[in-house]
Amino acid sequence: MKHQLLLSVIFISLFSRVIAQTKSETTDNDLNSYFKPVKWRCIGPFRGGRSVGSTGVVGASNTYYMGTTGGGLWKTDDMGITWSNISDGYFKTGSVGAVAVAESDANVIYVGMGEHAVRGVMTSHGDGVYKSTDAGKTWTKMGLETTQHISRIAIHPKDPNIVYVAAQGALYSQSKQRGIYKSTDGGVTWKNILYVDEKTGCAELSMDMNNPRILYAAMWEHGRLPWKVISGGSGSGLYKSTDGGDTWEKMKEGLPPILGKMSIAVCRSNSEKVYALIESDWEKEAGGLYVSENAGKSWSQVTKDHRLIQRSWYYIELFPDPLNENTLYVMSAPALRSIDGGKNWEDISATHGDYHDLWINPNNSNNMIISDDGGAAITFNKGKSWSSQQNMPTAQIYRINVDNKFPYNIYGGQQDNSSVKIASRELGSGSISTRSWTASAGGESAFLAFNPDDPQFVLGGSYLGTIEMLDNNAKASTNIMAAPIQYLGRETKDMKYRFNWNAPIIWSKHETNTYYHGAQYLLKTTDNGKTWTEASPDLTRNEKEKQGKRWRSNN
Repeated sequence: MKHQLLLSVIFISLFSRVIAQTKSETTDNDLNSYFKPVKWRCIGPFRGGRSVGSTGVVGASNTYYMGTTGGGLWKTDDMGITWSNISDGYFKTGSVGAVAVAESDANVIYVGMGEHAVRGVMTSHGDGVYKSTDAGKTWTKMGLETTQHISRIAIHPKDPNIVYVAAQGALYSQSKQRGIYKSTDGGVTWKNILYVDEKTGCAELSMDMNNPRILYAAMWEHGRLPWKVISGGSGSGLYKSTDGGDTWEKMKEGLPPILGKMSIAVCRSNSEKVYALIESDWEKEAGGLYVSENAGKSWSQVTKDHRLIQRSWYYIELFPDPLNENTLYVMSAPALRSIDGGKNWEDISATHGDYHDLWINPNNSNNMIISDDGGAAITFNKGKSWSSQQNMPTAQIYRINVDNKFPYNIYGGQQDNSSVKIASRELGSGSISTRSWTASAGGESAFLAFNPDDPQFVLGGSYLGTIEMLDNNAKASTNIMAAPIQYLGRETKDMKYRFNWNAPIIWSKHETNTYYHGAQYLLKTTDNGKTWTEASPDLTRNEKEKQGKRWRSNN
């Protein structure tokens, strides 16, 4: 999947009318001729998009790999000054869930596809595991195509042919292709060594690097329905193996009996100490950080700090410092660090935000690479400063629109960022660069609507029905939401208009100055949002039992 996907959509939109008019009169070869002159070019925006898996290379502090959720795998050999895509032409899907480099052979890399932070607007599922034996120059598909979402890959520290894959599994359906897979022949064959049921996948896998036969796993019963997130159930549990995954024991002593999503990590500096982040509905404040001082035999709660487990389906990531058992990191909405075994926490957020992964150099814990909704960033001073995330064109653009100006402009909403307006070309001033794009109306989930012949006014959406109208001439904007209210945190049944997270907005080419906006009703405005009318009856089934909290435990 080419990382210039955005541009391909633009070209398709430009040629679609011509093709539609001639399709009945042409052959496939004729249609292909329309696209033959088209050449790929990257137009940005030149800032990073979401990453949920990155890694460094032991013994090569200048080299790092970044897995993106829409643009494949990227590599830097200069500590993040420049990044290059190394998966184009090899990977058949673009969403990376996990990446790992063998400590015993830096040429061996395994990549698991399918992002594991279970958003309702995920890029796509993945297609299994890819492997490189030449530091990313070429890749071979290694199976596990139906696992869909892979959360972690663990490689034996001395044998790169022994590898474990944590398969979180399908998000929107039940499946048997979940759990933990093991290969002893470098991924040629795989064996499912831990399977709970069709609803439960592996959210985290941690190997004791001092004794790689010892493994810890966090199994998570989960799923998504159009109206709710399912997190937790009888399938969720923490497991330990002492024989390389041949047998597993479910750990229980000191843990809540009802479990949701979890993360688990064994300390490299002390194999007896194991940490776990736990979401639990068992009783008030049962969730939080837990620790075992005896390699998982028993557990005790360290803290109930809710920051560590908020929006658990999106976060809950835990990483001990490999050189200090009392220093650990939690990736959440902020990036948090504790230096006293988890009792107290400091916010070290200094990059984009919404944090998902952290690799810490086992030989120098000042050196890390962090993954968040803005890409990946590298530090050599323990997080005091980080490399730029403004040099990787990996932005996820949910949808696009174009105007009819010359040169024309492309509009789209970038995941966890602003919407953007990008020039299709620069006349007389060279190539497209950061000066060629600006923020437009709305936010990350924006539908951008305007008269393409006169795009002075742009309507851009954001969460749950929020609309901003931007006047490009005045360089000013105002909110024009129908029935203005903050819907975040409300149950759906309490909303006047049941907007989706990315509620659609379109401009009407048939009616002057008319826009439509979709909730359970089709809303209409003819005065730039000063007033709205309901142009349709309720178009949904209006099932009250599906209008509660948008998050539900399955316990």
